[in-house]
Amino acid sequence: MCFAPYRLWHNCRTMTFAHDIRSNLLMLVDLLNTTGTSAEADDTLRTSAQLSDFAARHDFSGPLEATDADVEATRRLRARFAAALATDAEAAEEEVAKAANLTLAETDALPQLVRHGDWDWHLHAVGASATLADRVAADVALVLIDLIRAGELARLGHCAAEDCAAYLADLSRNRSKRFCDTGNCANRTHVAAFRARQSS
Repeated sequence: MCFAPYRLWHNCRTMTFAHDIRSNLLMLVDLLNTTGTSAEADDTLRTSAQLSDFAARHDFSGPLEATDADVEATRRLRARFAAALATDAEAAEEEVAKAANLTLAETDALPQLVRHGDWDWHLHAVGASATLADRVAADVALVLIDLIRAGELARLGHCAAEDCAAYLADLSRNRSKRFCDTGNCANRTHVAAFRARQSS
């Protein structure tokens, strides 16, 4: 996964992040949502094949082979940042910063400027020989550090649907996104509200 200095600008409807930042942010949301976001959903990060598929989906460079140890490490990472993000807004920045610093220390982060494939110059936090778990962990830590530095951590939130606990990345200009992209939550909520109005 790739990372570059935080760059964003506005257009009429959305806050646009540089491609690599947006990719890492959406990867983080996807990682947090692998726990299963509703009573019907299962954890989708239980096997090395699932972790390899996850990395492939998010355009990680380098080897995508995952071991059972990578799976366990990535599940611990997921739990670490879910716990940090679950704190109240005032404490969240501090808790996420601590978790990010710990993660970078654990991965022996050594940032390097690289370019490959369709990606122009960007930052890799660990070398190409690092484990898949360490590459995921370093990218998660770096994108969260960048959000904190930009005062944009609040762009990570939870779905407003009553029966959904999924995370979302709010890329809207006015921070108006309320529903996740994992299900049909916005439509279901609006239909339920419409029916409630019709029956009253």
